[in-house]
Amino acid sequence: MTAALSGFQIKIHIKSKEFITMETVNRNKLKIKDIITVVLLALINVVLFFASSLLYATPITIILMPVFFALLEGIVYFIIGTKVKKPGAILIYSIVRAILGGYLPYIILFILSGAITELLLWKIGYGSAKALTIGYIINQVLAAFGSTIIPYAIAASAMADQAVTDGRQDTILDASKLLQSWVSVALVIGVIVAALIGALIGKRIVKKHLTV
Repeated sequence: MTAALSGFQIKIHIKSKEFITMETVNRNKLKIKDIITVVLLALINVVLFFASSLLYATPITIILMPVFFALLEGIVYFIIGTKVKKPGAILIYSIVRAILGGYLPYIILFILSGAITELLLWKIGYGSAKALTIGYIINQVLAAFGSTIIPYAIAASAMADQAVTDGRQDTILDASKLLQSWVSVALVIGVIVAALIGALIGKRIVKKHLTV
């Protein structure tokens, strides 16, 4: 009788654990509303990206744009990482940002940064400020390579040929000359520092306005 009761209790315990595990898995899955939230927030940074395209008017502003983006985009990044603490949220953000960037190296590197951040979040914990900060710095450095260093320092002639009609050819070639020197290294360092500041800003805003 006691053995039968003990076996029955073990079965209940196992079933209970299975139910809790399934419930946890379901709770951690992205829902439609989560995906919509991520996409809408991602579009804020997309609008910022395209609205700032007017600043690509001089060689200096071309070089400084990744630093500018690194300072500002951390707010949305941290809101997503904190509000939607589920696997795949940052990757979806990265895919949206990448595809709307429209340049193949940029697309590849931005999505890669999203995959790296997802691994960090999986390892350290979803919603972790440490994982999001490291991921954001990686994101902005790879974005700087995809949006500025590769097109303007490595593939500058192709970029210049495409810009003949709108009169930006000389600007692109001048930016290329600068980036083919120590300036590229300085840019990467500047992006890392700006991304760290951007992450701190994002973290502070989330802590002040979104935490209960």
